Amino acid sequence: MTTAEPTPRKVILIAGASRGCGPDTARRLASEGHHVVLGARRSSKLHALVTEIRKAGGSAEWYALDVNQPEEMREFLAFGEDVHKRVDMLINAA
Repeated sequence: MTTAEPTPRKVILIAGASRGCGPDTARRLASEGHHVVLGARRSSKLHALVTEIRKAGGSAEWYALDVNQPEEMREFLAFGEDVHKRVDMLINAA
């Protein structure tokens, strides 16, 4: 019998993570072992979601941004690349 290799943890940025499908997407991906970086304007909601994910054993952080501002989206992507040396996926949940 062979065993499957574990899927390597991905670094996933989620823009618009404070409402709509963003929080559920973040929870799901974190529960699957990925590191999620949550971006949105509502930093208090992002902070609460990161705390929830971490308490459940997941890996997450947040970054305040306005997804309607192209420069802020570029900075969000650069943050992921600078801090984690890579970004495997960017999800726009806004």
